Amino acid sequence: MSHIIGCYRPANRLKMTKAKIKLFIVDHDSIFRLGLRTVIAQYADFEIIGEGNFSNDTLRELTQGLVLNVLVIGIGYGSRDSDSEISGWELTQKLRQLYPQLPLFVLTANFSASQLVKLKSWGVQGNCDRSASINTIITGLQTVAYGNTYWQTQHHSPRLWQQILSRLSKPGRIELEETLHAIESELANPNLSDWERVFLVGRKRELLTARWLSNRLVASEITLPEDNAAIESSKTEIIPLATTELAPLPVFADSANKTIFERVVTDIQIGLNNRTEILLEIDILRPEIQKSLCHLILKRLSETIPQIPIASTLEQDYLPYLQDLWSWSTSYFFAQYYGQLNTEENQQLTYVVEQEFEIVKQNLFNYLYGIPELFDYLLGQPGLMIDNISYQSDDPEAIARIEFLLHNLLLNLANGVMQVMLNNFYDLEVFKYKLYKPEYRSDRELARFRNQLSWKYRQETYFTHPQNIFESRHRLFVLNSGVIRTMYVYAPRKAELEQLTGIPWLSTIIIEIRDAIAPLVRKFIALAGNTVVFVLTQVIGKGLGLVGQGIIQGIGSTIKDIPRNKKKP
Repeated sequence: MSHIIGCYRPANRLKMTKAKIKLFIVDHDSIFRLGLRTVIAQYADFEIIGEGNFSNDTLRELTQGLVLNVLVIGIGYGSRDSDSEISGWELTQKLRQLYPQLPLFVLTANFSASQLVKLKSWGVQGNCDRSASINTIITGLQTVAYGNTYWQTQHHSPRLWQQILSRLSKPGRIELEETLHAIESELANPNLSDWERVFLVGRKRELLTARWLSNRLVASEITLPEDNAAIESSKTEIIPLATTELAPLPVFADSANKTIFERVVTDIQIGLNNRTEILLEIDILRPEIQKSLCHLILKRLSETIPQIPIASTLEQDYLPYLQDLWSWSTSYFFAQYYGQLNTEENQQLTYVVEQEFEIVKQNLFNYLYGIPELFDYLLGQPGLMIDNISYQSDDPEAIARIEFLLHNLLLNLANGVMQVMLNNFYDLEVFKYKLYKPEYRSDRELARFRNQLSWKYRQETYFTHPQNIFESRHRLFVLNSGVIRTMYVYAPRKAELEQLTGIPWLSTIIIEIRDAIAPLVRKFIALAGNTVVFVLTQVIGKGLGLVGQGIIQGIGSTIKDIPRNKKKP
């Protein structure tokens, strides 16, 4: 007997030393994360290796080589702690695209059947309600960690009065669902302004609260006809979200700039949705091609930056290096999607790129801001000046400014690459199918896109750039939470202002005249408005009142003067 027991001891030892289930928790509520982490820590099967909110910093941490079994995401009603956060829905969808093999376990707050179907269609493997017991959550996490799916099901048997109330309130609840569906459709529009988005998010939160209360009151849910069809289809087959073919992420050599390059790569991976109301050349590209182009330029920059000689003066000219970086990126990007080039085609491409440089320089390179500061920092120069304040190289303010300058450089270089493509090779069918978004494949849409770009550069040459010079500011294109936004930084530009001539100079004069006469115009309009109101109320109004009173008195006198008919005998 003792021999048999001895044979089983190694098996018990192996069982005790089995690998733990590694979790990473993401939720906007820090108190909820702390509570969940504390409770799960009591179970020996789990190991929590990190936590975070819905921000870019959390996404960057997830891209730093973490090994996970399950990623836990808490989705509430779309609230955000700050502008730097994205919603739980956006984070879930982006993670499914970036890491299609990573199991996701979502904790939801009383979601409807249609919302759960949406999560299933994205490929989420597990779900529990946020108010579920810890035993239920632990069971779900274990199930998902071992390669299965787990969806918490709750069965409620409504009472008789709830069934009656459900029938009586059905029209109103259907209207509530239709309103929510319309708001979600509007929120999907990338061209919404920030104010419109804030209003719609607030309205959606109110309607979600009303729906939660009504569902709890009648113990049932209302689903629209299209939701019913989605639920029926989900019973037979779960269609996962189509994964985006992403280019391999750049691998940077160990250097002082590696962390910054990796952070910028994460910013690119999150998305390049243009929300600036300014048309960009890369807007014509499919999202994965946009990312691939920016990765290409950033990788080349990281490889060639050590080859630049350290500046011997305070103002080193980096334009030749920018030209080489842009020329190489254009040629490599063209050959990558066009195919192998022969000697003659390669010579023609080189000639075209050389000829296009002056146009790109005039449109883009001449207005790049902070290039000396950016390259001096990447070359190891200590410190950085921001608004006449000196910062250490590792200060958060310095790192943030360098990232913004790097964003701006990459986006402008990518636009410069696409300028060559759109000016010379826009109608090649191979590019239409490999690079462009489907809506830009027709010749008509391509011509319209190119014409809009031409008008944009005319407007910027004659008005936008002179206005920025006159207002002593520079415009930057920066990446923030998956979108491209504009950012303005102050810098003295007196020398550039004195060099303006022609229409750009006239634009500044018009702006100055407008600013000078604007107070007088406002005072005149206010005075004229007060005068009109006085005339209407005190003169014409009283006059009309007197006339009306006289008319009424005259009519009354006439009525009194009419002889009354005598009664017949």
